[in-house]
Amino acid sequence: MPTASHHIRLALFVLAGLACLAATLVLLGQRQNLFGSSLAVQADFRNVSGLLTGNNVRLAGITVGTVKEINILNDSTVRVMMHLNRDVQPYVRKNAVASVGTDGLVGNTIVNLTAVAAPAPLIAEGDVLRTTTPPAIDEMLATLSISNKNLVGITEDLHQITGKLNDSRALWQLLGDQKVAANVRQTLRHAASATATLQASANDIGHLTRGIRQGRGPAGYLLTDKEFAKQLRHTTRQLARSSDTLAGTLGSLQQQVQSGNGPLHTLLTDTAMSGQLRQTLGHVEQGTDGFNQNMEALKHNFLLRGYFRKQAKRKAKAAAQ
Repeated sequence: MPTASHHIRLALFVLAGLACLAATLVLLGQRQNLFGSSLAVQADFRNVSGLLTGNNVRLAGITVGTVKEINILNDSTVRVMMHLNRDVQPYVRKNAVASVGTDGLVGNTIVNLTAVAAPAPLIAEGDVLRTTTPPAIDEMLATLSISNKNLVGITEDLHQITGKLNDSRALWQLLGDQKVAANVRQTLRHAASATATLQASANDIGHLTRGIRQGRGPAGYLLTDKEFAKQLRHTTRQLARSSDTLAGTLGSLQQQVQSGNGPLHTLLTDTAMSGQLRQTLGHVEQGTDGFNQNMEALKHNFLLRGYFRKQAKRKAKAAAQ
């Protein structure tokens, strides 16, 4: 009985080991695509960043194959052979782009396939995919280190500024002064009022400008009426011609006066003739007064009195009509 029990235990142990081995083989086969149909494609990289055979190939975050071979072609090109599952062939096209990345932040290196929106035939056996080189982790960490140093400097500057503000009594007195706050509020109100006034003025100017463009009002008429513009140009030309004529006449008169010829020069410069002219005008005035006196005397003469009365009646009658 003890011997049979030991045999049973041994058999169970062997079966369990075989089951574990089978499960391991199945898992590894699925992971490495050992038991399924695969599609071999290639991609050339400048840097594979520690990629190893057996690492995963992913499409849209889903594992669709594994890395089978990694070969160095020259000093700047590394060719990676990948086996993709046949069932993903309808979803991968020839213009897909391969890139080397990491599984998470510090995980294993993997190959990512990215689909392109442009139309292209489906991928086939032996195709060479286009590649792109994303920023390396080392470069990203170096950039992050520089950013951290800059951030430390900015933090120190802010700390110094905060310390100076805390030590500034004048600043805190200014912030706590109610009069200053009231003045600031009043200034803001004045600024708002001025802004509203400027806005209203701008609206008025805009309305006036639109009216002028449409020909409304005196200004619009003056600036947009074509007939008025023609008349204004004609008047301006006539004024220019009249000015030229007047200037010529004045120039001729000035020349005559300056040359000493003609009666105008004599009247303006000869004092004797001026005296005679005044004397003549005085005689004419005296003669006119004498004539008026004689006419008045004739009106009172009995021989001509009737005639002058008739003339006066005719004038009165004509004025009445």
